[in-house]
Order: sequence, then C-alpha cells, then structure tokens
Amino acid sequence: MKFLKKKLIMHKIRTFFWHSFWTDPKIFFSALMALLINITLWISVYVFVEPTELNIVLHYNIYFGIDEMGSWKKTYLFPAVALGLFFCNIFLSRFLYYRERLASYLLSMAALIIQLVVGVGLLSIIMINY
Repeated sequence: MKFLKKKLIMHKIRTFFWHSFWTDPKIFFSALMALLINITLWISVYVFVEPTELNIVLHYNIYFGIDEMGSWKKTYLFPAVALGLFFCNIFLSRFLYYRERLASYLLSMAALIIQLVVGVGLLSIIMINY
C-alpha cells in the first residue's frame, strides 16, 4: 500500500515537471531569472545585514520618514515572501497553461516583477541601515 502511494506521488511530481510548460522560452526564462534574483536576495540579506540588538529601519517613506522599525531578523521575511509568491505564481501559471496561455505568461512575468520590486525594497533597506 505504501509503495503504491509513493509511486503515485512520484508520478504526479514527474508529470508536473516533465511538461511542455517548462520548455516554453517565455516561461522558462522568466522563472529562471526570478529564481536567480530570489537567490541573490537571500545572499544579499545574509551578507549585508548584521545581527544587532538595536532596531533597524524596515520601511522608509519620503513623505513621512521612517514608517516601521524592527529586528534585523525581519529582513529575511522579504525574500521569503517573494519566494512564496514565486511558487504560487508558477504553480498557477502551470495550471493555466493549456486553458489560458496569456494568463500563464502574465503570471510567470509577474513572478519576475515581484522579485525585482522586492529587490529594490531590500536594497533600500540595506542602503538606509548599513
């Protein structure tokens, strides 16, 4: 019984990844670039954010100044949320690929744009604090 469940799960995973969705250049390159940017976000947080007991600036607005301060550990939340949104967008894009190809392309490009926007926000946090 366990063997059949394991085999069924492996079949589902294999059919998810061995699909013409992944060979579409628009989706493949946008997903690859989004994943590389997210890896860069994780590395930049690890390299540039120094552990400290003092609160750091987490959000700055040019009209009102500092909006939010918190622990340095909250900076890891930015790439984590971006990674979660990346997986949601790619999963939905894969689900809609044969039904609505334009929506699939838009979701995969949105994954890339989200990574870029989070990257700009994280860069500003690093520049303000360090």
